[in-house]
Amino acid sequence: MAIVLISASFLSTIAVFYLQESQLRLAFIKACIIHGCLIVFSTEFLSLSRSLDFTHIASLWLIISLANCSVFWNRYRRLSNSRNFEFNFKSLDRASQLSILFTITIVLISLLTALIAPPNNWDSMTYHMPRVMHWIQNRTVAHYPTHNLRQISFLPGSAYIVTHLQILAGNDRFANCVQWLAFVGSIFGVSLITKRLVGDQAQWISLLLSASIPMVIAQSTTTQTDLMTSFWLVSFTYFLLLANFKSNLFWITGSLGLALVTKPTAIIFSIPLFLVFGLLVFRKSFSQNLGGWRSFLNTVGTCSIVGFGSLTLPIWNWVRNAQTLGQFLGIDTGTRSELHSLPEFLSVFLKNLSLNLPIPGLRQVIVFIHEHILKVDVNKSALTFGDPVILFSTEKTSPLNLLFPMEDTVANPIHLILGVISVLYLLNVCFLQRNQKIGYLLLLFGAIATDYLLYCYLLKWQPWGNRLLLPLFMLQTPIISYYFLRCLSVKYNQLFVKLISVIGIIAILYALTPIRHPLISLPNWSSYLASQQSESIVLLPRQQIYFSGSLKYLDITYRKIVDTVVDRDHCHTIGLISGEDDWEYPLWVLFNEKTSGNFRLKNVYVKNESAKLDPEFSDSELCAIVSTNGRVQPVKIPANTVN
Repeated sequence: MAIVLISASFLSTIAVFYLQESQLRLAFIKACIIHGCLIVFSTEFLSLSRSLDFTHIASLWLIISLANCSVFWNRYRRLSNSRNFEFNFKSLDRASQLSILFTITIVLISLLTALIAPPNNWDSMTYHMPRVMHWIQNRTVAHYPTHNLRQISFLPGSAYIVTHLQILAGNDRFANCVQWLAFVGSIFGVSLITKRLVGDQAQWISLLLSASIPMVIAQSTTTQTDLMTSFWLVSFTYFLLLANFKSNLFWITGSLGLALVTKPTAIIFSIPLFLVFGLLVFRKSFSQNLGGWRSFLNTVGTCSIVGFGSLTLPIWNWVRNAQTLGQFLGIDTGTRSELHSLPEFLSVFLKNLSLNLPIPGLRQVIVFIHEHILKVDVNKSALTFGDPVILFSTEKTSPLNLLFPMEDTVANPIHLILGVISVLYLLNVCFLQRNQKIGYLLLLFGAIATDYLLYCYLLKWQPWGNRLLLPLFMLQTPIISYYFLRCLSVKYNQLFVKLISVIGIIAILYALTPIRHPLISLPNWSSYLASQQSESIVLLPRQQIYFSGSLKYLDITYRKIVDTVVDRDHCHTIGLISGEDDWEYPLWVLFNEKTSGNFRLKNVYVKNESAKLDPEFSDSELCAIVSTNGRVQPVKIPANTVN
């Protein structure tokens, strides 16, 4: 029941801002930013004294929730009788009503999935969830020896939130809900941007357009971090587009900082948005007759506050990375592009574009362009990360697999096509009429286009790269909404309503059928589905769902390991040997189940940079060593053995 503490704090904060501004969506976003910052700073400070435990976390949220509830009650008494909170659903047009209803349905289905299914996607098994367990065990987020350096190197913002929920709940029941909250927040943020740049009617259309992006739906029920990054960048974009920068300085700084502490790609995507922010600050300063020089100084000052203020959130992890790995941003996983000439850039550009266009024959066209026009090897290792044949080998994999609801690779073809059409329409309109809203939409498009170009220039093509581009799909939604409102709804109203219905129905199907944890499983049409898809999570015990997607055979292997260590050897202090990308989290789950939480687990025989770190506990306490390949060795390791 301790989870109620953080829930009470969050809900009371929403209520406070709702009373103040009468905007539920804005209240939700502000509450998220406040709690995101609180979680990052409290986690870091509690870690300094190894106090990241239930007692301190529960006490923290008890104090915060009491304070928030007190503030809410005081404001409620003063403001409740003077505010009008009515929302007239019946007054909306049919398209807007359908958009709202479809969006609510999609969000609720995703919430149900997030609550029923435990984390079971690949990254959750290898580093998202294992590092949460190590932090809880160690009562600190300090780096520790690990075979998988991503556990300590990659930015921890989203994992900090999962850690607080895990400590308070005592299990991973709410781990997937972090991204689900980001799902809701992103929808709200996009609709507010649309309301400001396009108009009231378009904001309701944008709800469905953002909620129906296949990759957004697939991400919303996992512990991945791409949707969380999108949410913070959407929030940053909304607040920088508001006219009053001084009153929104905290929200601008907080949302940017939370994006930077969540995922490294936020650095790339935030650069053009930050430049837009600087331009808007300078424009406003100049319009206030401050003069060119004073406007410039005011812009530099405001941007410096936001820039340096936002760095206070990721700087903790960057410093730890520098001390352990010698690099602020952590390990180089090989994703950075090694060549930057125009042909190489166009190669990555085309291959990234094709991730959202699962058209038969497109791969052959891309290969032809590479061979005869660009003169670049389509699978060049300096430009390609991962297994290139996943996209370009016609013998191995069908491009139609990109349509399956997989959180790593699912394509967004409808939204890409609508985005291109909408941009062309916007560019055509801008030559016919000039107004501030079109100017803002053009700025937004410029930032998105620059983001994509930077992404293609700096990073290699990856088979799962489409999920990294998720913020751009979210941010293009206001532009699509503008096209829908100004063109389709005026000239082709009946077609417009039918299109909304088709998009909504397709989105619901995606929400029901995520491959690794579906409410309704798809037929095994292909070998890809047969190897990756789970049975319906409604029919499976929760413990079995961890293994019900990919690597199903590990269920028997890992259970045998745990049974051997606990039942045969009566061991509760275990060493772990694993590969760089092996599944670790299921072992934590099974050991926890078998011992009722009375166990400790640490990595041994580590041979990378983290081996020099202090061990999580003494080697002399170990009574068994297990390996992810199924081996169990009951031993007693001397205290001076290398970890």
